[in-house]
Amino acid sequence: MKGIADYAVVYDISSDKERAKVDKLLQGYGFRIQKSVFECRLTKKGRDELIEKLIKLDIKTGFIKVYKLEFSSRKYVIGKKKGEDVDKGPAFVI
Repeated sequence: MKGIADYAVVYDISSDKERAKVDKLLQGYGFRIQKSVFECRLTKKGRDELIEKLIKLDIKTGFIKVYKLEFSSRKYVIGKKKGEDVDKGPAFVI
């Protein structure tokens, strides 16, 4: 779809409270790949909105990075996922 891109949002935050806020916010925008990595499919407006909300969290004990994923790199997924999903629940992709 034109105007929509995939993003990886990664974070390394030492405060449980701050990490929980980031986690809760990201669950509304994408799905968890690893404990501190989410994949989000967003419009430009959605991306800008997410970044604005992440900035407003004012994280003091770590960092958050948002990477745009290139379409050509998505075909290189190697291996199969084993076990339950980390989220143990439904994911909503906006």
